[in-house]
Amino acid sequence: MDYRIINKQVFEQAQVRSVSDVAFTEEELQNGMKLAVSKEDNTLTLYIVDVDGKKKFEVRWDDSTEVFTGWNSAWENFTWCLSIAGK
Repeated sequence: MDYRIINKQVFEQAQVRSVSDVAFTEEELQNGMKLAVSKEDNTLTLYIVDVDGKKKFEVRWDDSTEVFTGWNSAWENFTWCLSIAGK
């Protein structure tokens, strides 16, 4: 694996069902909940964020971010970025 899972319970939940019931701390409401981080480049991270009361996935890498509604799109983007970071 080229990444470390930060929040295993929520990471696994995101793969099989909605994360709309995941509770955020005040800090996570501001910054998002980190789910996974690249082992090669610690600026590459996968988060769950709150956007206008809805949970979305966000892939952050260096100074760029992309927001996704669904897990599959976010995971595909994250793993694509991992393949580039590992080169």
